[in-house]
Amino acid sequence: MPKYQMYFDTISGETKYNVDIDETETLTMVLEEILYDLRERGEVLKGDGEPEVIWDGSSLDFATPLPEQGVHPNDVLRVSTIASNG
Repeated sequence: MPKYQMYFDTISGETKYNVDIDETETLTMVLEEILYDLRERGEVLKGDGEPEVIWDGSSLDFATPLPEQGVHPNDVLRVSTIASNG
């Protein structure tokens, strides 16, 4: 299973998390579990809004597997929140 490096913008600072994501899995399928694991460790994403995953300067599509978006194993993904308009 391919491994990816994910950096999360959390309240306590940037948190690195290595994850295994199958080539057919989507971010929709795995991100909720990853965020749950982070919360169990006491890490919470900074800001209000929906999570956003950035790779190579672009926001990734949550419904498309990473390899189909050009993302390769060991690539670095950054996770933050999209600010919601109030």
